[in-house]
Amino acid sequence: MSAGAPDGGTRVRELPGARVAYDLVGSGPPVVLIHGWACRRSDFAGVAADLARDHRVLSLDLPWHGDSTATSARWTMDDLGALVDAVVADEGLRGAPMVGHSMGVAVAIEAVLAGEGQRIIGLDGLTFMHMYPRQPADRRDATLMPYREDFPGAVHGLCRRAAAPDTDPALTAEIAARMAGMDPDAGVRMLGALLDWDMDAALGRADALGLHITALAAGAMLAPEVVQAYGHRFEIIPVDLGGHFYLLERPAETAAFIREALAA
Repeated sequence: MSAGAPDGGTRVRELPGARVAYDLVGSGPPVVLIHGWACRRSDFAGVAADLARDHRVLSLDLPWHGDSTATSARWTMDDLGALVDAVVADEGLRGAPMVGHSMGVAVAIEAVLAGEGQRIIGLDGLTFMHMYPRQPADRRDATLMPYREDFPGAVHGLCRRAAAPDTDPALTAEIAARMAGMDPDAGVRMLGALLDWDMDAALGRADALGLHITALAAGAMLAPEVVQAYGHRFEIIPVDLGGHFYLLERPAETAAFIREALAA
């Protein structure tokens, strides 16, 4: 069941294993916004406000993130996609284009595969070869080890590496502090689930259904080998808006790129 709220107020959807908080604002063609690992829907606040001028915008907190809660720490990308699809279906927005940031792109793909729709836009997701495709067990364990040993320290290090040279250090520190507040056990498990996600298999299913995927990759972080390996599987467009969290650095410009991708 769900509890509604006026536009601008938090809505809640009760689902098996999770209580999901989300916002629904604006009017016009619908679009769904999905945050990244250890992030929250408020990261999309500026983008959502801009898009809401001519779109119906749904943004949600995934389990263990932001205002959402969960009874289990084990969530695969398939599980998260099914959860997003349930919320979207409850609001009558199935088939809406989905915009995901980082891990949110994987969730968006699985959500569309669980429901319906043909348009996915990624904000700096799918384009990191050390994360995608599915990682071998030894590399997966090596990636997770720092987070198991010192979750806050590993998160702060991740955010510093993900920043562009001109990113405001204060913003990077603010993002890292929020992310480091995630429950460490749930955070490590969900990061492990992302590393276990079989992107190649998901792309195969997406191809069979005619899904159109556009990755708006932070240009300064886009490696040529990614374009070579996956440029024929989905559309990769470099954007010069900052580092990995460019949606927070340049929300209005991010919204403009999303509009262009939707129009195309």
